[in-house]
Amino acid sequence: MKLGTKFSLYNAVSRLLLLVLLVGVLPLVMSRVALLTTDQRLAQKKDKVLRLIYRQGIGALLTEGQTSYGSYNLLKEEFISLEEIPPGPNINVIEDSKRAVEDEIVEYRVLSYSFAQGGRHYLLEIGRSTGSIGETERNFRQYALVLLLVVGLLTSLADVAFFRYLLEPLGTIIRQRLRNVRHPAAFNLAPIRTSTDDFRYLDESIREMMTTIRASFQKERKFIADTSHELLTPLAVLQYRFDNMLTDETLSDENLVKIMESQRTLHRLRGVIKSLLLISKVENDQFERDDTVSVRQLVEEVSEEIQDRLLVRTLSLHPQVAEDYLLPQANRGLLFTLLFNLVNNAIKYNRPDGHIYLIGGRQPGTGRYALEVRDTGQGIPKGQLPHLFERFHKGAAADADSFGLGLSIVKTIADAHQIEIEVNSIPGLGTSFILLLPQVGAEAPLVAAERQ
Repeated sequence: MKLGTKFSLYNAVSRLLLLVLLVGVLPLVMSRVALLTTDQRLAQKKDKVLRLIYRQGIGALLTEGQTSYGSYNLLKEEFISLEEIPPGPNINVIEDSKRAVEDEIVEYRVLSYSFAQGGRHYLLEIGRSTGSIGETERNFRQYALVLLLVVGLLTSLADVAFFRYLLEPLGTIIRQRLRNVRHPAAFNLAPIRTSTDDFRYLDESIREMMTTIRASFQKERKFIADTSHELLTPLAVLQYRFDNMLTDETLSDENLVKIMESQRTLHRLRGVIKSLLLISKVENDQFERDDTVSVRQLVEEVSEEIQDRLLVRTLSLHPQVAEDYLLPQANRGLLFTLLFNLVNNAIKYNRPDGHIYLIGGRQPGTGRYALEVRDTGQGIPKGQLPHLFERFHKGAAADADSFGLGLSIVKTIADAHQIEIEVNSIPGLGTSFILLLPQVGAEAPLVAAERQ
């Protein structure tokens, strides 16, 4: 999982947990806020009534001969009462209380306050129904919840945007330094602009490492070129001498056999050197890949080239490319070698009068184009499959002329073209090599073709 995805997931989960926590605590907080707001409002009304009484006297509420005053609003949500009481301790409390109003019991939050006026003592009570308090609480809760959601969403979006901005240099390093570099020679040594010291240090370290690797590859290229020349040249001289010796009519039969065996050994040695040189050149990206290769045409070329060997072994080749596929940025010669080696192996390890199938088409489910080389040969033991592409690895059924580099060449060329290889084999029934060609974009260069 990418770092940005992990951060976004963490950000979303943390915001969600925070929201759940706040939603759980919110009712208690809002209930307390609504209660405090109600108490504050009752106290303000008390002060307002007391100022009225102090200015206009008790007669503003109690007329001559009255000992009490009471007033409820239309919906019974609030009331105010004033009554004369005997002298006693001062009263100044706010508490919940039930009152009977028109044969209905209503719960109120009541402020009770006693005071003296004109030598008499009075009790002032101001109340507000708890139902209206609950309504206020619900409104507060809804506003607070909406506010939390909006703030959470905005902060999450801001965090994600900032994190993407912060990690943009890292994404550039991954794209330019790691993902799109097939060979050190193609590496761009220009520094990536960033204000983050950690990313700058990472970029500098990668550039220094790639500079060292590039120098090593250049030395290796030179070594391979020099070594191949130094090895192949004396081998060519030996071959020329052996050919001259064979023209000597005085040569005994025994010496003739020895020279021919030496030539066979020399031929094998040249084959090993050329194969190793080919593998090294492919790995060092010394082959141009500017061809667009048709799978159908490649199969036809290999089929034509391999006909003589098929006749010797009395084998049948069945090309079945139902639809063509154009692979861009490829090397035609290397792909020919890859497919030729696979078909040659299918010939070498097949049974007499056997069959070889070259099947090309889209894979069901994945949609990827696959080219399969299937034979009816002796198969490969399961224990040998993990070592199949190792250099100089020979299976139990390898012939005497094999030096175990054919499939190594196949794997090296496939890796250079980003081709995946799947191997399936059943001993006694045959082997299947499936080449999964790389995806080349939304409009894959697939060309409809008539079934062969």
